[in-house]
Amino acid sequence: MDIQFTKFRKGELWVEGVVDKGKYSFIAKLFDDKSADLGIQGGRVSKLAISIGAKWTGMDNCVVNYDRGWDIRPGKEYYNLFKSVLNFLENAPKTRFQE
Repeated sequence: MDIQFTKFRKGELWVEGVVDKGKYSFIAKLFDDKSADLGIQGGRVSKLAISIGAKWTGMDNCVVNYDRGWDIRPGKEYYNLFKSVLNFLENAPKTRFQE
């Protein structure tokens, strides 16, 4: 599964990316440190939306949505996609927020 950032800027918490050359897109709020209270599975990602298509167009094409709690849980069809994106985000560089 090919996952790439399309927006990953120093000093910003919000990141965006695509999976498999635009088959899916994601937007996430990513912290440098894990959060037992807010993060998915106690991790760095406090918000994550994955949708079908190369650009985020809102909830219409959304297949996964976590906004400090589950709104749309990944079903069987999208579970591996969700785990791959989450792993990618959890392993993203952390130093970008430090001056």
